[in-house]
Amino acid sequence: MSVDLDRRVRGVGTKFKLYAQSPTLAAFQKPETVWVSSPKGSLRAGPEDHRMYVVDAVDKPHYKNTDVLPYRGARRAKAEPGPDGHFDHLTPEDRTFWSAHCFGAVRRVLDIWEDYLGTKVPWHFEPYYKRLEIIPWVDWKNAQFGWGFMEAGYGLDDKGDKRPFCLNFDVLAHETGHSLVFSIVGFPNRPEALTAEYRGFHESASDLVALISALHFESFADHILAQTKGNLYLKSALNRIGELSRTRQIRSAANPMKMHQVADTQRPHTDLTGKELHTLAQPLTGAFFDILVDIYQEKLIEYGALSPELADRSSRSEAADLDSPEINAAYAKAYEDAPYTFREALAEARDILGIRLAQTWHLLSPAHLTYGKVARAFLTVDRRLSGRRYQDMIIANFHWRQIGFQFSVRGLSKPPSNKEQH
Repeated sequence: MSVDLDRRVRGVGTKFKLYAQSPTLAAFQKPETVWVSSPKGSLRAGPEDHRMYVVDAVDKPHYKNTDVLPYRGARRAKAEPGPDGHFDHLTPEDRTFWSAHCFGAVRRVLDIWEDYLGTKVPWHFEPYYKRLEIIPWVDWKNAQFGWGFMEAGYGLDDKGDKRPFCLNFDVLAHETGHSLVFSIVGFPNRPEALTAEYRGFHESASDLVALISALHFESFADHILAQTKGNLYLKSALNRIGELSRTRQIRSAANPMKMHQVADTQRPHTDLTGKELHTLAQPLTGAFFDILVDIYQEKLIEYGALSPELADRSSRSEAADLDSPEINAAYAKAYEDAPYTFREALAEARDILGIRLAQTWHLLSPAHLTYGKVARAFLTVDRRLSGRRYQDMIIANFHWRQIGFQFSVRGLSKPPSNKEQH
């Protein structure tokens, strides 16, 4: 969702209050008012519209493969729009806020990625169901996006307390990301064409949808920059996807994982556990996170806010100390001198990566998908949009993660010296 689209929906769309991250985190205990593209007054109680509806089901078990929609059991009260057609009057103390939060989060993610794609994304299940059914709460330690439905359970915090995923934007955005990938990339139509890397790619793409979508919250971006003083490799809510507390998160985007550290991709995907599939996603997610940081640093150099030497020292490599006190102090000084420039660079890097990811998905075939094919498609899109500007940096990041061995850096027989050769 570009800044331009934000301006276009403001005043004509519908307002919701959304948590930028889990409200269990001290910095995000107050929801932020956001505009979504649904025309003011177009949403009915639920909320619901022509694309999706929310049902706060009572004592409903989570859906299984044999279940049939729609849910017809007992339900709690619907979230009602205010007299002005908005839903931002609801407060977290009101149970109907859960329903509004789910609807608003899904609509917000669709707005962002449909803007990146330049077109509406139909539901992958539309031949069978015209609308998405959203269940904000099931007593289940998980969340899922399935054939015509999305439902949210809970995660456990440090004390073992249940934290509802319906109030966790990362989790809702991740599940919506699965739907986007199913709609755009598709699903292999033959069992033998379904690879472990397709499953890992699905998880990675959905994590990246969550990360990039969260960066559209002004409060979130400001908090990240203030927390890290501009050094995005420091531990923060940005790279702790699905965070439930100060010490618990579902996955980390700023991870050091390489392909030799995860499950063998030649194994049948049916032999891999859920944990192994999520871990398999980490090298690909990490590569794209590193690309985000490198583009962000390139923008800071372009604006004169960061020296090339500091950017090089704070890039991912075997020798780099990403938590070096010296690097942190240099970053803090640069950030304090130009905080608005850092924020602008982060917003630009966010959109550069988001647009390229969205267009990459259009080039992929789900059959026999590999990470190397994802990398090649991403490079093709980037070259089409920016020529050679980011190509060497992107290639070096894929090399470092052991993705796409066949790539060569322009004029070089090996990756740049700040990246490990494979």
